[in-house]
Amino acid sequence: MHGLIFFYIQKFADEATSGKTTWLKLRDTVTASNNRYLPNEVYPDEDAVKLLQKIADTCGEPLPSLIERFGEFLAPHLIKVAGQHIDPTWRTLDLIENTEEIIHKMVRAANPGAEPPVLETVRHSPNELHLVYSSGRQLCLLAKGITRGLADHYGETIVIEETSCMHKGDPFCCLVIQDGSNDTHSTSSPLSETLTFDPQSGESLRPPTTNWHSTPPSTSTTPSAIDNFAIKGLIGRGGMGHVYRGFDNKLDRDIAIKVMHPSRAEDEVSKKRFLHESKTAASINHPSIVTIYQIGEHNKLPYIAMQYIDGPNLSEYRTQLGGLIPIPEAIRIGREICEGLAAAHEKDLVHRDIKPDNILLESPNQHVQIIDFGLAHEAGDKEGRLTIDNAVIGTPAYMSPERIGTDEVNAKSDLFGLGVILYEMISGKLPFDGKSMVSILASISRGKPTTIHTLVPDIPQDLADLIMQLLSSERDKRPADATEVVRRLRAIEKQ
Repeated sequence: MHGLIFFYIQKFADEATSGKTTWLKLRDTVTASNNRYLPNEVYPDEDAVKLLQKIADTCGEPLPSLIERFGEFLAPHLIKVAGQHIDPTWRTLDLIENTEEIIHKMVRAANPGAEPPVLETVRHSPNELHLVYSSGRQLCLLAKGITRGLADHYGETIVIEETSCMHKGDPFCCLVIQDGSNDTHSTSSPLSETLTFDPQSGESLRPPTTNWHSTPPSTSTTPSAIDNFAIKGLIGRGGMGHVYRGFDNKLDRDIAIKVMHPSRAEDEVSKKRFLHESKTAASINHPSIVTIYQIGEHNKLPYIAMQYIDGPNLSEYRTQLGGLIPIPEAIRIGREICEGLAAAHEKDLVHRDIKPDNILLESPNQHVQIIDFGLAHEAGDKEGRLTIDNAVIGTPAYMSPERIGTDEVNAKSDLFGLGVILYEMISGKLPFDGKSMVSILASISRGKPTTIHTLVPDIPQDLADLIMQLLSSERDKRPADATEVVRRLRAIEKQ
């Protein structure tokens, strides 16, 4: 835990115990060393808990209650310390939504050894935020206290609903935080997308469906050119930046250009992740993975020039067909997705966000093109866990159980996402149901989806067995690798 927390435990002790003890006595009960707790160092979590336990004993207060009270005390002090990283227009939910990025800028850049808390959020609406905390440190009580302290600081009324907790044996902690100051909020549910929210406009910015053939609302900030590429218009936007349709005059072809948002480019962690996407995708040469043409920088903003795909994404295509994709075509699409994943996995690269919006279908034959390797990382690379984008890393409805918890993510996590896609294409339903992000994640953690044969009685038995195996909550029970899945899908196609 960062030494700054110990600094404020000292100040809290003076206030909470009303002179019944001293900081020196408290510290001596925790450690036999003569070392001081310095604000710019990192110390064991156990020391902080022992100090708070001693304060609780002195005050005659249960430890859980005191930890939450310390969080409330801590919140306004943290706001002061992080002042330069906080947008003055933010309020309680905005600040919670951006906490991970602030931690990156303030703590982990200077102290790489600091353990990430694995704090992930989805802005369900302007007045409701869902938070998932999955660190083994189990500091959710402190998070609840800080949340209440933030609301007090901003003069807001919030309601916190705890739907699951690691202290009760659940695999992760879930908090639904609602701003009671305004009871008007959207009823839409972000089950299949990562959301960002613009606190200045008050609008929910749903990431584009990356259907690069469509035309979104015009914008006056669209550049006329990026390096030597002419820009035809904006075709999408998301948490990391904007996607434009461009034209390469030298090679006489349309391209898609992804440009990093200026606010993101200032953060080295986010910039590294953005460039990582391009290098990752460029390293894979496969007909089912979008081709990267060029990496560059324009007006100090990194960009990626890539293949322009004329066609819908898989989600749009399923809607065009009335919600269901014929089984033969669904098998073909699933096989092409898996062939692309197999090529990535051969290079030890895990996509981590396989979902319909990241599967484009190129006209005229709806050939699969996998996009958005922004969350990809090398299997076993723990640094991948440190890249937070102000939202859920991955997409709730398609996240594997190990993505929710703290287990290492590997290639079989991508296979789980493929299983969800196949299930949805053929049945028209998600295997793990729920009305909110929290209920979806809870359903995934329980690992008991309705068998697809129940929903689609005429599905080939071999295909039904494969889909349910892909959706297994235990990785060891999923197929060995993507190559095996490709082989089995080809065999089913021939039946």
